[in-house]
Amino acid sequence: MEKVIDSVKREIYVKASPEKVWKALTIPEERNRWETRHCELDIRVGGTVSLDYGWGVSYVGTIVELEEHRKLVLEGEDKELTTWTITPQDGGSVVAIEYTGIWSGDFEMMQADNMAFGTYQFMRNLKSIYEEKEDLRPRFWRSWIGVLHRTNPSGIPGAKVVKIQANTPADGLIEVGDVITHVNSFETLAYDNLEIIVSETEPNKMIKLKVLRDGQHLEVDLMTVPYGQTVQ
Repeated sequence: MEKVIDSVKREIYVKASPEKVWKALTIPEERNRWETRHCELDIRVGGTVSLDYGWGVSYVGTIVELEEHRKLVLEGEDKELTTWTITPQDGGSVVAIEYTGIWSGDFEMMQADNMAFGTYQFMRNLKSIYEEKEDLRPRFWRSWIGVLHRTNPSGIPGAKVVKIQANTPADGLIEVGDVITHVNSFETLAYDNLEIIVSETEPNKMIKLKVLRDGQHLEVDLMTVPYGQTVQ
């Protein structure tokens, strides 16, 4: 039986000092550059953090722990914790986020992977803004194929299909339990690999999946559609 997990974590190296990364997390104008469309930040223990990402997605939390330039811990309305840490390394910073919760089984693990991936996208943008001065957000969540998945917990590395949304490109071609191992010859070793490739592909583009199903390797060609949309 697969074990229950109580946290998920992502981290990234950014060639910026801990002081600059701290400003990126705690100054509204800086945070809007890489993550939010609008935010309100009361940076003190007991202060409220309100993040608006656009497209109806938002977060409200209370700061429960704060160590300037190093650590910021938020408690959400669901009482679960979000912990940001900044660690100096090689003239820059390792920026990490950890979510607490209780997840078990394919569907809950898909939700945990999806939550961590969404934040990791913005962490990629933080890196890009500070290193290249390029905002990557226009590339994010362009397309999908209707596959909900998780990192495969055992056996061959890949993304295990948990659910297929009806009337999407994957409907009738991909099955629950399939393990997607490649997209366009790129390995999809975990959740993030598959999501980055598919979601950053332009809509209405053909992609080729390599799939493991019942011990057999298959190839499936699909056309992407705009993110969240169904096939007309």
